[in-house]
Amino acid sequence: MNRVVYFFRKQNPAFFSIESSFGLVASAVETEYRDEYGVTVVRMPHHSSPRSILPNIRYARQRQGDINHITGDIHYALLGFDRKKVNVLTIHDCVLLQRLSRKNPRWWIIKWLWYDLPIGKADMVVAVSENTKRDLLRFTNCSPDKIRVIPQFIDPIFQPGPPLAFRDRPVILFVGTTVNKNLPRLAEAMEGISADLDIIGKLNSEQTECLKRYGISYRQCAGITFPELLEHYQDCDILAFPSTFEGFGAPILEGQAVGKPVLTSAMLPMNEVAGDGACLIDPYDPASIREGLLRIIGDHRYREGLIKAGLANAARFSLRNTAGSYARLYAELLERKKSASEKIFIPNVK
Repeated sequence: MNRVVYFFRKQNPAFFSIESSFGLVASAVETEYRDEYGVTVVRMPHHSSPRSILPNIRYARQRQGDINHITGDIHYALLGFDRKKVNVLTIHDCVLLQRLSRKNPRWWIIKWLWYDLPIGKADMVVAVSENTKRDLLRFTNCSPDKIRVIPQFIDPIFQPGPPLAFRDRPVILFVGTTVNKNLPRLAEAMEGISADLDIIGKLNSEQTECLKRYGISYRQCAGITFPELLEHYQDCDILAFPSTFEGFGAPILEGQAVGKPVLTSAMLPMNEVAGDGACLIDPYDPASIREGLLRIIGDHRYREGLIKAGLANAARFSLRNTAGSYARLYAELLERKKSASEKIFIPNVK
């Protein structure tokens, strides 16, 4: 039996989605493929910082297995692994390379330690979307053959709740408050619309002022559990996700899976993830966002069509499918390592 070790960053209450997802993948691989793989989960002892990179690498090296799988933003930990082992790196996005200027020294440090060096040593790089694969090809010299796309899955916890009538004053759920989530443009788009905004995430002073300026009625919470997040999904009338940049866009699937009409961006990877089950808008144009919201609110048939198509789309992204894709990848890479080690050099003797 081969031992698969999943390496997670040190737990941070503010960022937990990757660890939650791959914790389920690890459990599914262990359950569905118990005869092939034993599974261990290892968390780094330190949050990523200049001083903690080497200690984290040493810590990971001491705990490596037959198959080592880095799944979060500790890509550099792969540098400590033995090349004789199977080493897999899942990359969710290239957001920091997108945001930072190449004139900033941090851009080069991140590129080398989080991308170039780990990608060079990995046996396979997994991208969670075609968009992430395209970004990796743009920012690195990685061969396309070394990148496998395995989409994220929808957590089985996300299921429709008790049927709720669509409110005359709908509740619009908005998940995440980082810059790319695009709250200011959503607030501008909602000006004058009779609706309440339910925000998941911490607000800064500029966002609070923006909501006030456009007269948005809202409630806000942060640091909630997954079951609590599910309650927010089930209680809303619409999920608004007009993001300008994502590695994948899991809230789209979460909204679809609980049976809510979803509004999201007509750009990769959001439209790729949403399929036919979302109202697609231009996230840079508040008028486009507004038009989409008003159509969902005012057109019952359109709304019901989005819900039906969304449920069908979300069903494609099952935990079992994702775990199976990883299990087959591990088997493929193990066989490749075995074949390479069995090659014997025979000199050409005349």
